[in-house]
Amino acid sequence: MGMNPMALNKLSFAWLVAALTACGCGGGDGLVDISGTVSFKGKTIPKGMIWFDPAPSHAKKPAQGFAFIEDGKFDSKANGRGVINGPYLVRVEGYDGQAANEFPYGKPLSVGNIEVKMDINPDGKPLTLTLK
Repeated sequence: MGMNPMALNKLSFAWLVAALTACGCGGGDGLVDISGTVSFKGKTIPKGMIWFDPAPSHAKKPAQGFAFIEDGKFDSKANGRGVINGPYLVRVEGYDGQAANEFPYGKPLSVGNIEVKMDINPDGKPLTLTLK
Protein backbone atom coordinates (compact mmCIF):
# COMPACT_ATOMS: atom_id res chain seq x y z
CA MET A 1 0.00 0.00 0.00
CA GLY A 2 1.45 3.31 -1.09
CA MET A 3 1.11 6.62 0.69
CA ASN A 4 -1.45 9.14 -0.56
CA PRO A 5 0.42 11.89 -2.54
CA MET A 6 -1.36 14.63 -0.53
CA ALA A 7 -0.31 13.05 2.75
CA LEU A 8 3.24 12.67 1.42
CA ASN A 9 3.36 16.40 0.54
CA LYS A 10 2.13 17.36 4.03
CA LEU A 11 4.69 15.05 5.62
CA SER A 12 7.49 16.49 3.45
CA PHE A 13 6.46 20.03 4.39
CA ALA A 14 6.39 19.12 8.09
CA TRP A 15 9.93 17.70 7.85
CA LEU A 16 11.14 20.84 6.07
CA VAL A 17 9.70 23.10 8.77
CA ALA A 18 11.23 20.91 11.50
CA ALA A 19 14.64 20.95 9.79
CA LEU A 20 14.64 24.73 9.37
CA THR A 21 13.61 25.22 12.98
CA ALA A 22 16.29 22.85 14.23
CA CYS A 23 19.08 24.55 12.29
CA GLY A 24 18.02 27.95 13.65
CA CYS A 25 18.10 29.66 10.27
CA GLY A 26 18.55 33.40 10.74
CA GLY A 27 19.51 33.18 14.41
CA GLY A 28 22.17 30.53 14.82
CA ASP A 29 25.10 32.70 13.73
CA GLY A 30 25.97 33.93 17.24
CA LEU A 31 25.34 37.58 16.39
CA VAL A 32 24.03 39.77 19.19
CA ASP A 33 21.95 42.89 18.53
CA ILE A 34 23.65 46.17 19.32
CA SER A 35 22.09 49.54 20.07
CA GLY A 36 23.14 52.94 21.31
CA THR A 37 23.56 56.60 20.54
CA VAL A 38 25.91 58.43 18.23
CA SER A 39 26.88 62.09 18.04
CA PHE A 40 29.21 64.10 15.83
CA LYS A 41 30.90 67.33 16.94
CA GLY A 42 28.71 67.46 20.04
CA LYS A 43 25.36 67.02 18.26
CA THR A 44 23.26 63.91 17.74
CA ILE A 45 23.22 62.60 14.18
CA PRO A 46 19.67 63.10 12.81
CA LYS A 47 19.82 60.34 10.16
CA GLY A 48 22.36 57.91 8.84
CA MET A 49 23.90 54.48 8.93
CA ILE A 50 26.40 52.78 11.21
CA TRP A 51 28.45 49.79 10.07
CA PHE A 52 30.47 47.41 12.20
CA ASP A 53 33.22 45.99 9.97
CA PRO A 54 35.10 43.11 11.63
CA ALA A 55 38.82 43.85 11.88
CA PRO A 56 41.10 41.47 9.95
CA SER A 57 42.30 40.19 13.33
CA HIS A 58 38.77 39.20 14.44
CA ALA A 59 39.05 35.51 15.34
CA LYS A 60 35.52 34.53 14.26
CA LYS A 61 35.37 36.47 10.97
CA PRO A 62 31.69 37.44 11.40
CA ALA A 63 29.52 39.20 8.85
CA GLN A 64 29.38 42.99 8.85
CA GLY A 65 26.93 44.42 11.39
CA PHE A 66 24.86 47.51 10.66
CA ALA A 67 21.97 49.68 11.81
CA PHE A 68 20.10 52.78 10.73
CA ILE A 69 20.54 55.99 12.74
CA GLU A 70 17.41 57.96 13.58
CA ASP A 71 17.56 61.00 15.90
CA GLY A 72 20.98 59.96 17.19
CA LYS A 73 19.91 56.41 18.09
CA PHE A 74 20.56 53.07 16.43
CA ASP A 75 19.42 49.51 17.07
CA SER A 76 20.35 46.53 14.91
CA LYS A 77 17.06 44.79 15.87
CA ALA A 78 15.23 47.17 13.51
CA ASN A 79 16.36 46.31 9.95
CA GLY A 80 19.99 45.67 10.86
CA ARG A 81 22.47 42.97 11.81
CA GLY A 82 24.21 42.43 15.15
CA VAL A 83 27.84 41.71 16.06
CA ILE A 84 30.03 39.24 17.97
CA ASN A 85 32.57 40.26 20.64
CA GLY A 86 35.81 41.46 19.10
CA PRO A 87 37.65 44.21 17.23
CA TYR A 88 35.76 46.29 14.67
CA LEU A 89 36.16 49.30 12.44
CA VAL A 90 33.00 51.30 13.16
CA ARG A 91 31.94 53.52 10.26
CA VAL A 92 29.27 56.18 10.51
CA GLU A 93 27.62 58.00 7.65
CA GLY A 94 25.63 60.91 9.08
CA TYR A 95 23.17 63.35 7.50
CA ASP A 96 21.41 66.49 8.70
CA GLY A 97 17.94 64.96 8.26
CA GLN A 98 16.67 67.74 5.97
CA ALA A 99 15.52 65.73 2.93
CA ALA A 100 16.04 67.14 -0.56
CA ASN A 101 15.67 65.65 -4.04
CA GLU A 102 19.25 64.46 -4.35
CA PHE A 103 19.70 63.88 -0.61
CA PRO A 104 16.81 61.80 0.82
CA TYR A 105 18.48 61.77 4.29
CA GLY A 106 19.67 65.37 3.99
CA LYS A 107 23.14 66.78 3.46
CA PRO A 108 26.16 64.78 4.66
CA LEU A 109 27.64 65.93 7.97
CA SER A 110 31.18 65.12 6.83
CA VAL A 111 33.15 64.33 3.71
CA GLY A 112 33.27 60.54 3.67
CA ASN A 113 32.55 58.17 6.54
CA ILE A 114 33.55 58.88 10.11
CA GLU A 115 35.60 55.91 11.36
CA VAL A 116 36.84 54.61 14.68
CA LYS A 117 38.52 51.33 15.64
CA MET A 118 37.22 49.68 18.79
CA ASP A 119 36.65 46.42 20.61
CA ILE A 120 32.96 45.69 20.95
CA ASN A 121 31.37 43.53 23.62
CA PRO A 122 27.60 43.53 22.97
CA ASP A 123 26.45 42.90 26.54
CA GLY A 124 22.99 44.41 26.12
CA LYS A 125 24.06 47.85 27.36
CA PRO A 126 23.70 50.68 24.81
CA LEU A 127 26.91 51.80 23.12
CA THR A 128 27.67 55.52 23.16
CA LEU A 129 29.78 56.90 20.33
CA THR A 130 30.96 60.51 20.45
CA LEU A 131 32.74 61.32 17.21
CA LYS A 132 34.77 64.40 16.34
